[in-house]
Amino acid sequence: MTDAEFFRRQAAKCATLAQQTQDEESRQRYLRLEQTYRHLAESEDQLVGQTTAFARASKSTPAP
Repeated sequence: MTDAEFFRRQAAKCATLAQQTQDEESRQRYLRLEQTYRHLAESEDQLVGQTTAFARASKSTPAP
């Protein structure tokens, strides 16, 4: 499992907990955590994409 997948699973768990809780403060906290995990997943996807692109570029550029 990639880090992004882990973060998405955590976000889904938080969304479920937010729906199940009766306490409004807890619900809001779970929803904020869900947003945070989704943001982390998106950031991780971007980071991995940039790293992969850099690695490809490094392989195609001969060393001096």
